[in-house]
Amino acid sequence: MSFDSPFYLLFLAAIVLVHRLCPVKIRWALLLAGSLFFYACWSAPLTLVIVGVILLTWGCGLLIAGSKTRVRKRLWMAAAMAGCAGLLLWFKYFNFLADTFARIAGGAWEPLDILLPVGCSFYTFQAASYVLDVYRGRIAAERHPGHYALYIAFFPQLVAGPIERAEALLPQLKAAKTASREDARKGLALVLSGLFRKLVIADMAAPAVDRVFAAVCPDGSAVFLALVLFAFQIYCDFAGYSEIAQGSAYLLGIRLRRNFDRPYLARTVRGFWRRWHMSLTAWFTDYVYIPLGGSRRGMGRQVFATMAVFFLSGLWHGADWTFVLWGLWHGVLCVLEILLRRRERSGRGILPLGQWALTAVLILPSWLLFRAANLGQVSMLFGRLFSAWDPLAGLSLLGLGGVRAACLAAALLQLPLLDRLSRGRRVPDMVYFFLAACIVLAWLIRAAGQGANAFIYFQF
Repeated sequence: MSFDSPFYLLFLAAIVLVHRLCPVKIRWALLLAGSLFFYACWSAPLTLVIVGVILLTWGCGLLIAGSKTRVRKRLWMAAAMAGCAGLLLWFKYFNFLADTFARIAGGAWEPLDILLPVGCSFYTFQAASYVLDVYRGRIAAERHPGHYALYIAFFPQLVAGPIERAEALLPQLKAAKTASREDARKGLALVLSGLFRKLVIADMAAPAVDRVFAAVCPDGSAVFLALVLFAFQIYCDFAGYSEIAQGSAYLLGIRLRRNFDRPYLARTVRGFWRRWHMSLTAWFTDYVYIPLGGSRRGMGRQVFATMAVFFLSGLWHGADWTFVLWGLWHGVLCVLEILLRRRERSGRGILPLGQWALTAVLILPSWLLFRAANLGQVSMLFGRLFSAWDPLAGLSLLGLGGVRAACLAAALLQLPLLDRLSRGRRVPDMVYFFLAACIVLAWLIRAAGQGANAFIYFQF
């Protein structure tokens, strides 16, 4: 049951209606049942995996809270971390690690057929943050198994985040309040904005990007244009999901954290990461960067902590060396900014514009690492960028006819409007009707045979 399907909206409407009508004391049970049903629609057998994570981390949280000595607390914390890490190592990284070791040894590895549970990178990180916060004494262990299970499995942010902290989400789930009229307005606005980003912008750009990355030897201009389109595709795809998640939660009287804040307006790479996938950036900051010393123990420790964060961030995104290099690319850029003491400035003029342009130029090539299938394709496409360009051939390869190109350009021009909606700003009522009409049209085009494009971050 994908967020961008009409069936999800029917499911959401049913959940919201029953949530408003049923007694407050049992709302958690309704949301938990709905969340497990939502996940089972992806794969019923793999629901056992998330149930296992819930039981392990809930139990370890209670054992940490009940332990009298530091050693016992550390033992149960380590057990929970080992369980979460072991799950990811098996389902997500086993074939990657086995293949890497086989290549080092001069052999070959036949990948095992391991089905990756959708969203496992998100809910394991959320569960791990809970255990670590209990261990650190930041929060009390949750004794109600149903409330904790709902915290991990809450359907709006279960599959692709945002990664929530227990101290922010658990009290809201336990309070089970009814959404206000203002919550409902914001929720509907966010759902419409998210669906427009995904169905109209991301899905319209996807075929052109796919054509270039499937080509044997594409023109350099086509590679450049495909990178620009992919930058908008992945942003609208993931930000669209996050907004639908936020909007769905608003309709239930629950507020999730923002995950994006106009990242392509950042004037430094570090600023980009303060605006992009903000919940993951905050997770790595709190549980990796700061424990490694952060900026408190000298420049050398800060550089090491920064590179460690981006290495792990790249690996989190995918079990392939392309993702590792993507993370290290951003890590090196952030380290250079630290060493050069380059800061964002609030003034206007040539200098801020130059900072923005330089940041965009540095970030754009990194999407080649993110999108390419393997290092061989990265090398080939990167080489094509510096070959002779034939713009007519490049445009032809993209397959964007005059009408489609005009529609995509018009859709991209709506991004400032969508940003207003995502920040809770009021807009004329006609805007909502316009967005809804575009979304319905996109569904009709999809039903006519174009097919659906899964959310990119579902693979993580």
